[in-house]
Amino acid sequence: MANIATLKEGERFDAFFKIREYEARQSRAGREYLDLTLEDATGEVPAKVWEPATQVQGAIGAGDFVKVRAASENYQGRLQLRVDRVRRVNEQDYESGFKPEDCVQRTPYDIDVMWEEAKRIAGGCHPLVAAYLTAILDAYEEKFREWPAAQRIHHPYLGGLLEHTLSVTKTCLYLADKYDVSKDLLVAGALLHDIGKLEELSTEGATHYTAAGRLLGHIVLGRDIVREWAGREGVFPEGEALPEDFLLHLEHLILSHQGQPDWGTVKVPMSAEALLLHYADDMDAKFNILKRAVAEDKGDEDFTAKNYVMARVFYKGGPPLPPENAPDV
Repeated sequence: MANIATLKEGERFDAFFKIREYEARQSRAGREYLDLTLEDATGEVPAKVWEPATQVQGAIGAGDFVKVRAASENYQGRLQLRVDRVRRVNEQDYESGFKPEDCVQRTPYDIDVMWEEAKRIAGGCHPLVAAYLTAILDAYEEKFREWPAAQRIHHPYLGGLLEHTLSVTKTCLYLADKYDVSKDLLVAGALLHDIGKLEELSTEGATHYTAAGRLLGHIVLGRDIVREWAGREGVFPEGEALPEDFLLHLEHLILSHQGQPDWGTVKVPMSAEALLLHYADDMDAKFNILKRAVAEDKGDEDFTAKNYVMARVFYKGGPPLPPENAPDV
């Protein structure tokens, strides 16, 4: 069966997908249609169901695995699907090749390897910080290894939160040495900056915001986790705790890592470590947006279609220089 990564314009095909996003809409002429985002392990693609009354068999919704008959077409420089028929997966589909894992995007990196590296970095901090970070990582391990980093914008796939967190942490290790700031504080902030997303997002069905996520957001939820674990029994050796000033600065890193009020930050970065964490976080998120936009673009042009998150197109070309060992012509 077809997969999203190999789809070409003008193809007609049957395939299995997961409905990532589902919205019933009306055209300007007042006709009802469905606006879907479909995903498989290789990517995601927008899809339209123009005649839901006849083209949808049974009930479908976000998070459902579905079998789709569709045609691929170009719309404003982007590939999208025109769906002729769609229904939920049934028992017979398993016999004809359906596997749920083939319909869900995951991080391309080994989760076990990433998790062990994150734990190793945490364990290399000052003993009090190491005990604190290790206790939190152990408590949230099951969710942390699987959670997406976002519903849509960056690293929005299973394992994306761990991938993003580890990448930001490794960048912060370099920045701490380069700029001679507190490595313990910056690493703690990096490992925990998005911990609130474990409460902000739910992966039941399609990834969606929880009530707490909508009402409070991951920044406040993360600060609550950071503060709660600093006072929890059994985290530190008896009679010891994180210094209050260290905890205050760590909370500031959590509350300020989004960087700008327009992006939802509670406070702007006001310390060296907070500023470095913000830029490390922002850089990793934006690079992931670029990388996925280039990988998923189906056009033959040198530039991608416009990316509306970053309001620009991206260049898809390779390095301008030949390999150093290239033979003379």
